[in-house]
Amino acid sequence: MQFELSTAHKDAAPITAAIHALDPQARVVLDASRGRLEVLASASSAQILDALQGIGCAATLLEKEVHISGGSTCCGHCG
Repeated sequence: MQFELSTAHKDAAPITAAIHALDPQARVVLDASRGRLEVLASASSAQILDALQGIGCAATLLEKEVHISGGSTCCGHCG
């Protein structure tokens, strides 16, 4: 699942720590320059949004996934 961050977070460490508290095996990819976050986890989007809010990171769930470098949405056909 992917999220758009409405607050600037350049450091992935606190975000990753908050999500790993929910799911230690979660995969987290942050595109800080675009304010996008991709999370592959067993936690629900609501749980992740709550964890992000808990560290002062306001976010919304993206309805349509976008390509994030290194993320799972890459189909290999970018031109």
